[in-house]
Amino acid sequence: MWGGAAQFLLISFALIVEFKHFFILRSQQIAPHMDGVNSTGEAVVTVLVVFEFLLQPLSFFLAYLALEGAVRFIGSLITSEIVPSLLVFLFFKIFASTSRSISRQRSGPLVEDAVERLPSDRIRIASAAVKAGWNSSVTIGIDGRWFEVEREERAQPPRPYLYFLRPAPPGKILRGYREYHAAALETIGMKTPDSGLT
Repeated sequence: MWGGAAQFLLISFALIVEFKHFFILRSQQIAPHMDGVNSTGEAVVTVLVVFEFLLQPLSFFLAYLALEGAVRFIGSLITSEIVPSLLVFLFFKIFASTSRSISRQRSGPLVEDAVERLPSDRIRIASAAVKAGWNSSVTIGIDGRWFEVEREERAQPPRPYLYFLRPAPPGKILRGYREYHAAALETIGMKTPDSGLT
């Protein structure tokens, strides 16, 4: 939550310092041509200098980062969740995608998910691949019922990703939704703890 506020304040400070330096430099360059210009003309020139400043790549990037910091801070206040930085998010997405593709090439074809019913109507899904977007704030639909991720664990290959799902509480607000296809359940077969299957 405070990361967004810190980003906004630090980047805004850097933007103001950069703008001050730019504005003084441009004022010195324009001053000889401003003799006899009234206050309206000075205001127009000031607005043009501000636009010129914001159109420079570094200034535009700093303005974006300051705006992003403000959005992250306000978003975290409203939703009580950490809103990631877009640049960091994209870096980790690209890194994860590259890692998955390298891992897939090394390990060969993926095996199907193994689904198991647990006590208290919970479900464990063992998967060969990461379930993109599955986290505690996402609702997962399985056979017309809603579940949420209780926890994630790591296991041994060929299904190293374990997802433990619990029924979503009544009246849960949908922040995100993923449908877990019933075809996978029919193919693997939902096994109950008392069935004795492993």
